[in-house]
Amino acid sequence: MDDFSQFIYDQQLISKEVYRSLLEINQENSVEAVISYLRRNNCCSRKLLLAKISEYFNINLFKKDNFKLQAGISRYLTLPEVEKYNILPLKIEADQLYLGCLYPLAPIFKENLRFKYKHQIKELLIGEEDFQIIKEELYSSYYRVDPAEILKEFSQVKNVDSSDIKGLKSLVDDAPVVKLLNNLINEAVSLTASDIHLECKYNSFEIFYRVDGIIEKYYEFPLACAAAVISRIKIISGMDITNKHLPQDGKMEFKFKAENYDIRTSVIPTIYGEKAVLRLLLRNSQLLTVNNLNFSSHNQKRFKEILKFNSGIILLAGPTGSGKTTSLFAILNELSSENLNIITIENPVEYKLPALNQIEINPAQGLSYARALRSILRQDPDIIMIGEIRDKETAEIAVRASVTGHLVLTTIHTIDAVSAVLRLIEMGIPPYLIGSTLNAVVAQRLLRKLCPACKKEEQSSKLYPKKLQREFEKKIIYQAVGCRKCAQIGYKNRTAVAEILFVNEDIRELISSNYSRKKLKKAAKESGMRTLFADAVSKISQGESSIAELLRVVNLERS
Repeated sequence: MDDFSQFIYDQQLISKEVYRSLLEINQENSVEAVISYLRRNNCCSRKLLLAKISEYFNINLFKKDNFKLQAGISRYLTLPEVEKYNILPLKIEADQLYLGCLYPLAPIFKENLRFKYKHQIKELLIGEEDFQIIKEELYSSYYRVDPAEILKEFSQVKNVDSSDIKGLKSLVDDAPVVKLLNNLINEAVSLTASDIHLECKYNSFEIFYRVDGIIEKYYEFPLACAAAVISRIKIISGMDITNKHLPQDGKMEFKFKAENYDIRTSVIPTIYGEKAVLRLLLRNSQLLTVNNLNFSSHNQKRFKEILKFNSGIILLAGPTGSGKTTSLFAILNELSSENLNIITIENPVEYKLPALNQIEINPAQGLSYARALRSILRQDPDIIMIGEIRDKETAEIAVRASVTGHLVLTTIHTIDAVSAVLRLIEMGIPPYLIGSTLNAVVAQRLLRKLCPACKKEEQSSKLYPKKLQREFEKKIIYQAVGCRKCAQIGYKNRTAVAEILFVNEDIRELISSNYSRKKLKKAAKESGMRTLFADAVSKISQGESSIAELLRVVNLERS
């Protein structure tokens, strides 16, 4: 790098003595060696040196004040790779991967990166101080899987075809297979992920985590890794390793930092291989009470009213992952007593309460929701919890149980409280029966909470739909940024938004008379129900979440 040494000498950044030293150390023609020498010996201002490197090599400078790290970007490089190559992943934009570089990248290395990541590589020259700060933000807080190390170890594993059952059985206890699966679960737990997805694609084996309700890809391995890893999941989950053509479910146990986890596993066949999903459940987690469900004060007060019912039906409504089961068990936790016979029917059992009699349905053995429900009516129950109403038969038995004096708690998949009532009617339950047995419907969603360490005020709401502009016109609102404490995501944990419909006499009459959705919703709001939209607006106005989250989870057209 005589030319660069000459350049900075001509720019009068260094003395003649330093220049001679550079010529002596520059025998390997390494720009990295030259720059390292200059930095190490403080031969000139570091800021000025960075500017001259940028000028000479035509590389843009990294400007921390105007740059936002992208959520999950650390998955592109492991910490050992960062420290070995002196590069940091910053963001993906269009087809470009932005890297913060301490030194200009060699053309062949840059081309190798482009080939590996299937993105154009965009260099940004970064100072040592900023490099260390960002490295800390990206890598200090979380357990990390090292793909390079995993691949190195897998290269020593015998290549076995996915149809070779005997060969796969011999591989599942090999150290690399065990290590990869254990490391993935360790990392998922450290990220507080709820699920791990392992997917076979055309020529790759991809790993996704679901964190705070959002699923993102973290790793991509060669497809050859898939068969052994998924076979290990199947064996320790009690599945049939020889069956590759039908869906299978199972369970396993896992320990991480003295905490025990139950892991529900599901494997399905796809055109490129099997896909596995692992649901992580902390076994001894303390169940939430009604007081700490993260409801607004308005809804918490209304939710507590539900505990006063001793018969009839209470419905919790919402899509998968909206917190229905957690709220359901918060109610059961409050109601549980040695003086009450509480029986639950679940698929599967997620939370275990000593005071409950919990049944896990098993359709393969003929134990369905409906069959279990018919049986427990002969068990003298006080309270019955049904994991989910999916069909007319289960709905009819639940209604019949409530008519005979039992309190029935259950969930249903609908977008709001009024839709839950209409769904029961669509299932074929007579409106007069619904009107006479239904006590309350709680429809809820989970909004991601803004990270308190890095959230910042949003300048304007004018980019959003007019309905939102009106709501937030004179309010201070915040947006996600991203920092070390939230793994650059901008959000950390979740909070509940809900609408709680109590079925009073006016609403009973409307249901029994099969009135329209519009009239039911109007009557519910007049009786004190705050809609999902209104509850979300309240949370955003208090700085708990963002408008982007509201748009993600609440249907504006139905609000």
